[in-house]
Amino acid sequence: MSDFESKTLKAVTDNSFLFLKEALGRLLERDCEYQEIDNELLTLTCAELQIALELAVRATIIRKIGIAGVLKEDQKRLSEEEIYKHYKNKTLKLEDFDKLKNFLKKKNLTSLVKKEFHEIDRFQLYRNKIVHFACAFSDDDLFNLRDDILYYIVHVVLVLLSEDTKDESPTDYLQRKLSYDFYQRLKKYTPYIRAMERYASKMTDPVWTCIGCFNRTYSPEYDYCYVCGYETLIGYRRVDCASCGTKNSVIYDHLDIHNEGNHHRMNGMCLDCEEKTEVFECPECGEAHDTIMDWKHIYCREGHCINKE
Repeated sequence: MSDFESKTLKAVTDNSFLFLKEALGRLLERDCEYQEIDNELLTLTCAELQIALELAVRATIIRKIGIAGVLKEDQKRLSEEEIYKHYKNKTLKLEDFDKLKNFLKKKNLTSLVKKEFHEIDRFQLYRNKIVHFACAFSDDDLFNLRDDILYYIVHVVLVLLSEDTKDESPTDYLQRKLSYDFYQRLKKYTPYIRAMERYASKMTDPVWTCIGCFNRTYSPEYDYCYVCGYETLIGYRRVDCASCGTKNSVIYDHLDIHNEGNHHRMNGMCLDCEEKTEVFECPECGEAHDTIMDWKHIYCREGHCINKE
């Protein structure tokens, strides 16, 4: 990618985040803080999200195949020098959004699948109703539309914007683009959390409770929380849960378990069923287990290592 294309890609991506942040910020202020959902709020939100989406689609195509991919046919085959001249003269002709969207889908330039492209079409129908035709929605419809908007943001717009960010996690990327303080507010917003829970379930199986934010958005497969970015700290280990039977799901503090007075025991919590329990770790062989499992005394216990009998 040339320097011109890199700068253009950055500018388009930044502008997409600008409109996305404006839409999210208005929702956070009026819904989260004042519990106000009305036609005016969602009209402005839908309008800004449409702009954010169009810019995200263009950014994706530029990133994948270059700036010529977003231009109209009569400019697609121009040299980069000629394209740059049109750019300086403000005479570039951008292809229509619907054509770019269909091109993105046809060429498989993104990880979005058929369902997500259907969400784009559904969102545009909502946008037309509320923005172009000023349709009135009931209170229940407005709250459902708000939740659909958050799902759309998480599953479509943010996916397009965060693809190919291999040097940082999605959470770190969003914090950097939206600002740390803004993202701290966003990750406490219930509709956003619900959308992220659905996204996590789509991306990984199983999904457990995160001990960093206590949302159902932690992937044991990737050791990563999709809301707060939590990764298991050094010194924490996991054992099987006696309550629900899930393997390797009870987390406990391995570093402090042998401190004086702990008797080689430490509180633990199952990240699957959320049951709080106690873990014993043998100081002789390192065997560890949920103490509820030891009612038959077949595991190591204090003063008795089964592997040194």
